[in-house]
Amino acid sequence: MTDDVRLSVGETSGPLAVARLDGELDMMSAPEVYVRATELLESHPHLVLDLSGVTFCDSTGFNVLLRLRRRVLEAEGWLALAAPPPKVGQLLALTGTEDVFAVYDSPAAAVAAHPGDDAGTTAAPRDTGRP
Repeated sequence: MTDDVRLSVGETSGPLAVARLDGELDMMSAPEVYVRATELLESHPHLVLDLSGVTFCDSTGFNVLLRLRRRVLEAEGWLALAAPPPKVGQLLALTGTEDVFAVYDSPAAAVAAHPGDDAGTTAAPRDTGRP
């Protein structure tokens, strides 16, 4: 990985892993983040991605999130984005993908919402305060 981003694995339990992304998710770091995340998905097809440490995300970085989602769906896994910073939340809203991803306010909330052995689910309702 570049000095600008780090993907670290925290809690793991069976098929579920919680990984934290820190730094800038951009065209320089996106390829390595994708490789590391897909390696993690091989042993843990259910992933909570804690975005609270993301300081910047460009379109290439956002594309990594979309590609990870597709990979998880193909593997009948589960993906949740946790604690996205305001700028990432705005990016989700701007692109209309806030309802495509399962988005939670914290990693703990995402883990609590994990469907267990049920697979193939990546979207869950989140109260965005909008109708």
